[in-house]
Amino acid sequence: MENNISWVAILGAVTGVLGSLGWVSNYIIGFLSKPKLVFSKGPYVMTWNDVNSGAARRFVNFEVGVSNKKTAKRCVATAKIIKYPNGVNLQDEYALHWADVPYSSLSTSMEPVDIGGESRRLDVVFTAPGLNGARIAMPIALSRPESIMQAILPPGTYVIKVSVYCENGRGVHRIIRIIPTEQWHDLKAENVKKQTT
Repeated sequence: MENNISWVAILGAVTGVLGSLGWVSNYIIGFLSKPKLVFSKGPYVMTWNDVNSGAARRFVNFEVGVSNKKTAKRCVATAKIIKYPNGVNLQDEYALHWADVPYSSLSTSMEPVDIGGESRRLDVVFTAPGLNGARIAMPIALSRPESIMQAILPPGTYVIKVSVYCENGRGVHRIIRIIPTEQWHDLKAENVKKQTT
C-alpha cells in the first residue's frame, strides 16, 4: 500500500512540475512574440514643412519601429522633463505628436498610431522663424506655438525622457539633451543614455 501511495505522490508531483513548466513556457513564448518598440533612428534635427500651414519648422525627431516584425497597436509617446534651466516653469509630462498625423488646435492629447513594417516619425520639440527658444511638439502647440505657454522651452539646456508605449507590446524610452537657442535654426539634440522597458 505504501508503494502505491509513493507512486501516486511522485506522479502528482511530476504532473504539477510539467504543468508549471508548460505555463512558464507559454508565458515566455507569449512575451517574446509581442511587438517590441525600438528607436530605429534619432534623435536627429531636421527642417520640415508644417502639415497645416506649410511653414518651415525645425524638429527634433525619432524614428520608431518594431524589432520583431509584429504590429504594435495604438502607440503613444510622452516627453518627461527631467532637467531644465533655473526660472523655467514647465509641466512634468507632455503628450507628443506623430509626424504626418493631423492635429487639432484644441487637443493636448496625441492620436495613437499602429507601427508595423515601417517606422513612424515622432516629433519631440520644434522651433520656427520668429519664435524664441523651442516648443514641445504637442498637438495644440503645433497649432498655436506662440500662445501655448506650457509648451515653451526658453533658450537653455533641457534633459528629456522620451517614452513610447503600445497596448499590445513592450515600450521603449530614451533620455536626450535638447538645446534650443534664440536662433530657430540652431536647435540641437543628443542622446544622454539609452534605456528600454
